[in-house]
Amino acid sequence: MAEKTDVVVIGAGVVGCSIAYYLAREGIKVALLERESIGSGSSAHATGFISLLGTEFTPGPSFRFGLESYNEFPQLVSELEEATGMDLLYQRRPSLRLALEESEEQLIKEMMSWQQEHVKMHWITADEVHALEPRLTPTLRGAVYEDESAQLDSYRLNLALAAGAEKKGARTINRKVTGLVCEGNRVTGVRTDGGDITCDTVVISAGLWSPLFQKDLDFPVPVGALKGERVLLKYDGDPLQVLISSPKRGHMISRLDGFLSVGSTGGRDYDQDQLYQGEDMDRVPTETARVEIMQRAIDVFPDLENASLVEQLAGSRPLSPDRQPIIGPVPGKEGVVLATGHTTKGIHLGPSTAKAVTEFILGGCKDVPPSIDLFLPDRFTSMTQADFQTAGLNVDE
Repeated sequence: MAEKTDVVVIGAGVVGCSIAYYLAREGIKVALLERESIGSGSSAHATGFISLLGTEFTPGPSFRFGLESYNEFPQLVSELEEATGMDLLYQRRPSLRLALEESEEQLIKEMMSWQQEHVKMHWITADEVHALEPRLTPTLRGAVYEDESAQLDSYRLNLALAAGAEKKGARTINRKVTGLVCEGNRVTGVRTDGGDITCDTVVISAGLWSPLFQKDLDFPVPVGALKGERVLLKYDGDPLQVLISSPKRGHMISRLDGFLSVGSTGGRDYDQDQLYQGEDMDRVPTETARVEIMQRAIDVFPDLENASLVEQLAGSRPLSPDRQPIIGPVPGKEGVVLATGHTTKGIHLGPSTAKAVTEFILGGCKDVPPSIDLFLPDRFTSMTQADFQTAGLNVDE
């Protein structure tokens, strides 16, 4: 006889674990299925930098979704740390988005033209940047100063969400999902290598592996691979007092555990031939990426020539054709919800995604929350495979 639960969540990355936690918090019986280990995909290798300044957010619903999620973190982190006893290394500090070139300055100021209506920020000159952090390169053109951004340890967050969900009654099950159980146009459960599990709703939050369910859904799940790499450095100088990023040079963050996080690659040097590889994903760090990351970091912070490498991390993020998440019900199928394609913003958008999916399920999967109208899967109904060769070259770090 098949096991029974209210909701099956496929994939225990940060998005899946967030959904499991939010559902369990509402008293819903959840089975969280993961074929490897918690956070074994790109979530564990992410920077955990939470900022509203990148080009991933566009004016309107996209930005509001990011802002909603950003505002969830203080309470969520407090809940999880209290429930699990884990320190998520969460910090909220000012940030600088640096311009070293004219093109970066133009991009940042274009984004500021609408972002500053919602976020406390202002442009500062190179002299003002150096007053805050004199060790940065003298070739700076200036920066946008954001009054507050945040950063945490993404792997610890992933583990805490899973543990928190379990404390609220969710079950984490280490099994490979081999398919969906369908009766007519309704999904009624999942097939696993350990037997079937029946449920009222299946949530597919399997990141890069989400397209494996296209055949059962009879609907495209256009998610491809955007590989990224970053490094952890040991730097004996004083920690940076602000969180630093740059459109062309990634991020640089002094973590609360004393290490300096620098990266990441992806987007600009991204190989179109590596898109849409299906089940395979590359998690192998490369010498090429390490050299690139370090050179970009030294361009910004010359004293990093004296830093030593502690660890290099690699992962592949789930990239959608329009760089927006894919969240919501699948056209033509009942009892199933997609939550994938978050690209470089999986950590950031975990809470708002979980809130929206939980609201939808609590409402009997009838009314789609307005917050995810922009992200509904039905926008891909008429797309062909050729359309999926996407604008990944412009993904911002």
